[in-house]
Amino acid sequence: MLNIKEGLVIAPNYIKENILKQISKEKKLINIKFMTKEEFIKNYYGSLKPESLYFLMKNFNLNYHTAIKYLNNIFINSKEITPYFLKLKEANLIEINPYFKQNLKNITVISYELDPYLIKSLKKYNLNIIKNEIGNLNPVIHEFQSQTDEIIYTAQSIINKLNNNIDINNIYISGLTEDYKSEFIRIFNLFNIPFNHKPYTLYSSKVVQIFIKTLIKTKDLQTSLDALKDSELKNKIINVLNTLRLPIIDDISLEIITNKLKEITIETKVNNAVQTIDINQINDKTNHYYILGFNQGIIPHINKDDDIITDKEKEKLGILTSLDKNKINQKQIEYIIKTFPHLTISYKLKDTFNTYYPSAIINKLNLNVQKDHQINLTYSNKFNQLYLGTMLDDYFKYNEKNTNLNKLLATYPNINYASYSNEYHHIEKNLLKEYLNNNLTLSYTSLNNYALCPFKFYAKHILKLEPFEETFALLIGNLFHEVLSQMYNDNFNPKEMYYDFLKDKQITPKETFYLDKLFKTLNKDIEIIKNQEKHSTYKHHLTETPIEIDKSKDIKITFKGKIDKLSYNDKNAIIIDYKTGSIKATLDNINYGLNMQLPTYIYLAQNGLNKYKINGFYLQTLLTNKTLDSKDSEKDIKQNLKLKGYTINDENIISQIDDTYQNSEVISSLKTTKNGFYVNAKLIDRKGIDKLSDLTNKNIENAINNILNTNFKINPKRIDNDNISCKYCPFKDLCFVTENDITDLKTVKFKDIIGGEKNA
Repeated sequence: MLNIKEGLVIAPNYIKENILKQISKEKKLINIKFMTKEEFIKNYYGSLKPESLYFLMKNFNLNYHTAIKYLNNIFINSKEITPYFLKLKEANLIEINPYFKQNLKNITVISYELDPYLIKSLKKYNLNIIKNEIGNLNPVIHEFQSQTDEIIYTAQSIINKLNNNIDINNIYISGLTEDYKSEFIRIFNLFNIPFNHKPYTLYSSKVVQIFIKTLIKTKDLQTSLDALKDSELKNKIINVLNTLRLPIIDDISLEIITNKLKEITIETKVNNAVQTIDINQINDKTNHYYILGFNQGIIPHINKDDDIITDKEKEKLGILTSLDKNKINQKQIEYIIKTFPHLTISYKLKDTFNTYYPSAIINKLNLNVQKDHQINLTYSNKFNQLYLGTMLDDYFKYNEKNTNLNKLLATYPNINYASYSNEYHHIEKNLLKEYLNNNLTLSYTSLNNYALCPFKFYAKHILKLEPFEETFALLIGNLFHEVLSQMYNDNFNPKEMYYDFLKDKQITPKETFYLDKLFKTLNKDIEIIKNQEKHSTYKHHLTETPIEIDKSKDIKITFKGKIDKLSYNDKNAIIIDYKTGSIKATLDNINYGLNMQLPTYIYLAQNGLNKYKINGFYLQTLLTNKTLDSKDSEKDIKQNLKLKGYTINDENIISQIDDTYQNSEVISSLKTTKNGFYVNAKLIDRKGIDKLSDLTNKNIENAINNILNTNFKINPKRIDNDNISCKYCPFKDLCFVTENDITDLKTVKFKDIIGGEKNA
C-alpha cells in the first residue's frame, strides 16, 4: 500500500476506491479524508452559490459558455477576472469555509499534476506528493492503412481474447472519436460483439425536447414539467433544475437550463459487453485496453493558448500554461503505454476523408510498429461477403488483387456483386401517416425541395437526416431579418437589438470584426429604407407575421410561411422579401414548382391575411460583397436596396406605391418615357397576379397529393444541361443518383407562363 499519513488525501476517485479496498483488505484503521482536486479547491479558496451563473450573465451581458469560463477561474487573481470576482463577492454569492484551513496538517496528493500556485499554498502544510510509478513496458504499435482495417483488427482481436476465456466485462476501448462511430457500430455488429455506447446527453432525449419546447412557450417550470409523464428522465430534469435556483424564467434562464441539460449524460449499459471509455479512464492493470486512433494531433490532446487568461499571464499567476498541459498530457500517455500490460494500441493512415500521421510518442519511446496483419475469415459470414465486395471494388477499379480474393469468391459464388439498385420503393401510406402522427407542416422551402427532387424532400423533411448548422452567412441573414422585423416598433434601437441578438452566439474575433462592420451597413439600410417609404402611401407594415393555411385531407396538413414585410394602405399591399448576399431574381420555371417564394407570399397574403390585394412583389437586397467593400458605400447601398420584382400595370396605383415612379428611386428599372413605361420596367396585370396565386395553390396541392401517396422517387431536375438539384444537395452520397434518374427540362420564361403580362 502507498505510504499515506493520516490527514487529507487529494486523489481521483478511482485511486480513492483502490486505497479503500486495500485498507479493507489489510483491516487497517487510518484517519484519512479523501477529496478530488476540484473539491479541495472549493473548500480551500471558496465556492460559488448556484445563483452566480445567472448573476454574471445578467449583469455583464455574457453568454453561457463565457460566463462558465470566468466562474471556473473566479479565484484566480487576474486583471481579467478580478472585476467579476468583486461583483460576486459584493452580491454575497461567494461562500468561504473559515474552518477548513484550520484543520489542515498532513496533505497527500496522488496522481495529480498541480498548478504552481496550488503547490505554493499546500507547502504551508506537511505536503507529500505521490506521482504515478511508470513501468518499463514496450508494447508493439499496430499500423493500418485505413480506419476500417483498424476496427476490423480490433474486433477480431477481441474475439480471440473471448475465445481464450477473457471476461468481456474486462475489455475496454478508448480513442473512439466521432469519426469512428458509425463504422465501429457497423463492424462490431457484423462480428456480433456487444458493446456499450458512449453516454448520450440528457438534452438529446425526446422528454427534454418536449420540456424545452413547453418552457419556451409558457415560461413556467411547473407547467412544463406537468407536460411530461413520470419517468427517470423527468426526475433527472428536476434534479438539474433544483441545483440552479433561477430567479425568473427569462431568456437567460432558458439558455442556462438548455446548456445544463446538454452537460448531463445518460448511460444505457448492456450487461456483458465491451465498454467504451475515455483514455484517461485507463487505471486498472488487470483489464484489457484498446487505444484506437493513436495519431498525431489527436493523442495526446493538444491544448492551445486560447483561454480567457493568456499563457503569458498564467505564467505570472502560477497557473499551468497550454505548453505545461501538453507536456502533462504527453507524460500521462507515456505512463499508460509503459505501465499497463494488457494494452493494444493502433493508428490509421487514412479514413474516408483525411490522411493521418502516427503519434510522435511512437518515435520518442522508440516503439516497434507492426504493419502487416492478417484478416481472419472464420468469424462472420456477413463480414466476409462485405469484405469480398470491397476486394472486388479494388480489383475492378484499381487492378489490386487481395490474397484472399480467390478464396472468398470460391466460398461465396453468388454474392450478387454490382447488382445494387438505387430505385426508390414506395413505403406504405398508412406507415407514413403513422410516422407523421397524422400531422404534416409544409412551407415554401420544403415544397421547393420537393420540386427539386422528391427524395431530397423525404430525406430532409420527413426523415430529418440533415443536422442544423448555423453558418456565419446564415447567422448574418437571421440577424438582419430580426433587426428589420422590429423596425416599426416604438423605441426601436437597432444597435441594442443587433448586439443583443449576438450575445449568446459563439463568435470568433475575426467574425466580431466583420459583424461590427456589418452593423454600419445595416444601419445605412434602415436609413435608406425609411427614406424610400416617404415616397409611398403604403404607411402600414406587417413584419415576420406567421401565416397558416389549412390544407388538411385525411390527415392534418398546414401550409405556413412568414412574409418579411407587407406594406399596405387599406386592402392594397406590396410584398417585400429581404435578401443578404447576391441573388438572382427570377420567376422563370415556376410551372415546375421552382422559384416559388414570391408567388407563395402572394398566395399566403391573399388567402391567409384578410384577402389583401397585392399590387407589387419584390426582393430587396440588404447586403452584398460589393456594398461591404465599396469606395462609395452609400451610393452602392442605395442602388442595391432598390426593389427588384413586379408592379401592377396601373399608373394610378403605381403612383401610390412610389411617387418617383417616372424615374423611380425605389423600384429597379421602373421609369416612364414619352411612349409610356420603359421597355425593361417589370409590370404585371391583375389577371397575372391572380394566376400566380392559383398556380401556387395548384403546386401545393400536387405536392401534397404526391407526398401522401409516398412518391419520394429519386428524381433530380436538369434545366438546360444544368443539374440544379444535385449541385448543393447534402444527400448525394445517400441516393446514388444515376443518369436515368435525372429529368431534363427546358427553361420556361415567366412571361410565357403567366400570359397577358406586360414587359415581364
